[in-house]
Amino acid sequence: MINQELELLENFERDSKWFHDNIEKLREQSFTGKFVAVSNGKTIASDENIDMVIKTIEKEGKNPAHIFIEFVYPKGFTLLL
Repeated sequence: MINQELELLENFERDSKWFHDNIEKLREQSFTGKFVAVSNGKTIASDENIDMVIKTIEKEGKNPAHIFIEFVYPKGFTLLL
């Protein structure tokens, strides 16, 4: 079970890195203003509504909790927390 959890974490980290390394390409491909789900270095779902992204992931038989999902902000956007 620990190996499975470690694999999920490694996949999530890899997809997070892919997302951040490819953010400009995603913006160029009209993903700006959308939630994007990434699995194995590929976008598998996107929509302005995160619920639609989750439904698409579930339709593919995957658990959304195990998929990297991030919002593509416009270039130069600053998020204040």
